[in-house]
Amino acid sequence: MQNAQNLISHLNAIVEDLSQNEQRIAHWILNDPSKVTTMTSQDLAQQCGVSQSSIIKFCKKIGLSGFPALKIALSADVARAQDAEQIHGDIFSDDPLSEVAQKMYNSKVAALSETLKGNTSAQLGAAVDRLVAADRIIILGVGGSALVAMDFGSKLTKLGTAVLQGMDAHIHLANLARFTENDLLVLISYSGKSKEVLAAAEYARQHNIPTIYLVGPSANITPESHELELHCVASENLVRSSSISTRTAQLAITDLLFILLAQRAEDMPSKIQDSQALVNRIK
Repeated sequence: MQNAQNLISHLNAIVEDLSQNEQRIAHWILNDPSKVTTMTSQDLAQQCGVSQSSIIKFCKKIGLSGFPALKIALSADVARAQDAEQIHGDIFSDDPLSEVAQKMYNSKVAALSETLKGNTSAQLGAAVDRLVAADRIIILGVGGSALVAMDFGSKLTKLGTAVLQGMDAHIHLANLARFTENDLLVLISYSGKSKEVLAAAEYARQHNIPTIYLVGPSANITPESHELELHCVASENLVRSSSISTRTAQLAITDLLFILLAQRAEDMPSKIQDSQALVNRIK
């Protein structure tokens, strides 16, 4: 690392190339750099669940002479952050374009990587089974998640799936009242705490309507036998101007489910050609 004042940027750039223990240390530092400046190497080791020697080795691996040098570099970054406006995550108002691009890319890659790790093949296969079996599907999301829901719904309709479309959560709730055990509710919410999502989940559970949850790691959900939970993981714990990483993680799962469904669909090439031919009529 050539410039100690860019330690946080450097860690963001290399974090995915580090070992598991090194990633644990890096993420802890990135989540609360100002706190690390007041800690000893032993304190940080205990928080990360690693040995004190691992902290020292980590410092040397990232180009620093030791833990004191790491604290000095972090102090410089924290001081800089206080002078510059924080725009989104670890992106500041005075970051050059190349650094903004790299930070944004790193956050998206991290979201995709962690989301992939957070879902097993068995979970994804079970979700596809339920999508195939459903007579009708409601895909409900609020805010940024509503955009993901609309995108997923439009993709499913290309496969001939009966999806109740729309952005209005209240209309979805009204339609849900007509659903049965042969239908499916898909709830997309990183927090899992929006009123609309909670109301839909409660009704579906009371009436045994199969449900797929696509939620973040902090959502407090215990799926019942007719329910399935998928996870999207994104580091959105810092200041953010939009749920960029969250939406990236959500779209990664919904796109994957669409492709897995397309694999099972009969005569998929002709369906795609028919859809494209109709669109081409107005081009």
